[in-house]
Amino acid sequence: MKIYMTKLILLLTSLCLLSISYVSANDWKKHVIMEKGSNLTALAADYNGDDQVDVITSYSGKVSLFIAPNWNEVVLYEFDKTKDKAIHSETLDIDGDGDMDWIGSAASGMPFWLENPGSNDVSVKPWLSRVIDDEIRGIHCVLKADVDNDGRLDIIINNFKSEGDLGGSIFWLEIPQDVKQEKAWERHAFAYHDAHGGSHYFGYGDIDGDGIIEIAAAAKGEPFQQGNWFAYWTRPKNIDNAETKPWTKSLIADQRIGATNIKIGDVNGDGYNDFVASHGHGVGVVWFEAPHWKEHAIDAKIKSPHSLELVDLDGDGNLDVASCGFESQRLSIYINNGTGNFTQLDLDLEQESYDLRAVDMDSDGDLDLLNAGRATGNVAWYENPTI
Repeated sequence: MKIYMTKLILLLTSLCLLSISYVSANDWKKHVIMEKGSNLTALAADYNGDDQVDVITSYSGKVSLFIAPNWNEVVLYEFDKTKDKAIHSETLDIDGDGDMDWIGSAASGMPFWLENPGSNDVSVKPWLSRVIDDEIRGIHCVLKADVDNDGRLDIIINNFKSEGDLGGSIFWLEIPQDVKQEKAWERHAFAYHDAHGGSHYFGYGDIDGDGIIEIAAAAKGEPFQQGNWFAYWTRPKNIDNAETKPWTKSLIADQRIGATNIKIGDVNGDGYNDFVASHGHGVGVVWFEAPHWKEHAIDAKIKSPHSLELVDLDGDGNLDVASCGFESQRLSIYINNGTGNFTQLDLDLEQESYDLRAVDMDSDGDLDLLNAGRATGNVAWYENPTI
């Protein structure tokens, strides 16, 4: 019995030491991809088919691909205005040819996509640009999701500005079958004049368990008269009625100054999807517990946590949180114990962010963090030590 207890104590001690070893910010290694200027969005994929993860970002009037492992730059697109840059972007295989394309827009411009010319030509041929919608302006988010449950990805996009016929609205766009020939994608409004106040980033997930996704959004308020809310929209069960029957808007919380980012997932392991949200033009990261959206603080001090991720970072099956405050200049992760209680780890105290992505940058099986450095003028990724 004593031998058994001794072995058990040693095992528990070892597990504790492993946990302590993981719960150390020093274990995360920072890798700088570029330090060439202010950028607001960065995303990663294998764009040239060599089984290494590359990065696309936008700065100083252009969209550029940085090819791993040496991060050689290839300019993919140049804006008409010298200092324009994409405010948000998404990557997916738009034309179905097996390689990853790019979608984005400057904050005041039209959304467009860049066609990947293929692995042999990715760095020598220009990426052809095509407009997605010539009326939507002022986007602040692009998100891919299968909105109509047809097995094909759609795009969710917003019209950030309040004025005009499309002002204060959020749409989902169907990718045309012949996307290279169609001049515009089919646009569907699910929040028509129903998302005023500077809508920012989206989350999606099945809130009510009916197999149909809900779409959540946040609006920052200032300088708009409306805003400072977190909300979600529920689609009519019959997608054919979605154009004539309005989606149902449900308010999660209002009077939330600087609300910008929201994600959906089961935070406390009770089988119901919750919301994790940030005040990216205010202060704090919180989560709202289903079904009545009781608020819990995750980090009450971080300033301008504009970026947000909700993923399993330590491989224990629980959803963890990551954010970076561009005023605090702090990149932090919050490790979830499975019940919605979080341990904060500060990975970097000299780093800004506008956009943060969880992606396996080194193909080792865990999720790393890719950060678009805003006014710190860099793109960097942080290597997860879990595996």
